[in-house]
Amino acid sequence: MQTLIHLAAITGIMLLYYFVPVVFFYYFLYVRNKEKWLPLKIQKKQPGSVQIEVELKLSLIAVAFFSLTVLFMYEASIRNYTQVYYDIHKYSWWYFGVSFLLNVFANDSIFYWMHRFMHLKWVFPYVHLGHHRFKTPTPFGTLAFDPLETVLHGVTYLLLICIIPVHPIMFCAFHVYNQLLNVAGHCGYEIMPEKIRRHWFFKWQNTTTNHDTHHKKFNCNYGNYFVVWDMLMNTLDKKEKAPSKNEAQEVLR
Repeated sequence: MQTLIHLAAITGIMLLYYFVPVVFFYYFLYVRNKEKWLPLKIQKKQPGSVQIEVELKLSLIAVAFFSLTVLFMYEASIRNYTQVYYDIHKYSWWYFGVSFLLNVFANDSIFYWMHRFMHLKWVFPYVHLGHHRFKTPTPFGTLAFDPLETVLHGVTYLLLICIIPVHPIMFCAFHVYNQLLNVAGHCGYEIMPEKIRRHWFFKWQNTTTNHDTHHKKFNCNYGNYFVVWDMLMNTLDKKEKAPSKNEAQEVLR
């Protein structure tokens, strides 16, 4: 009974984890002041109701799988089978912050190569096709995964907590960061001002335009948070451009 209660609580949290940022982005970009944001739309085609329905269905299935994964991670952690620690003083405060960065960099590297693997011709139809059902991403498609892809992501997260010591607070912070960036990456609009995108620090960050181009062309821009691996492996597409500076300034006035 206790396990079922834990699963119900985790599922509720996972539904919030999915719906809160997704609905926020969708409402402000596609519903409220829709015409105002159109100049920043990367692909001019608008999603239809069928696309939203399919993305929502796949995402809810993924939420169910992820809820089971989180339950397994929790049960493993309280039995000390992972590197999750609950006493914040076990490691230094310095490490408490560094553990966030370790998770970001490790997940970015794992994701890039796993993403390349999922795009292999003999893997793609069974693992990654669901996420590429439509070429114009929407926030609802953030977690629109086939079951096997959901398992791969779950294994990645389990692997991270088995290798990198992390406090539950920082674990949650990392996954909130992960979800916010993924929803932004699938929102279909380049809302990041050009001045920031061109800054020396942020030019290494992935952009919505980059990931939108990945959905459009399939064979480029495999990175998650950064473009470093794409640059090293020559898989970064440099042809697609974000909406122009003048268009962005007009919208953001």
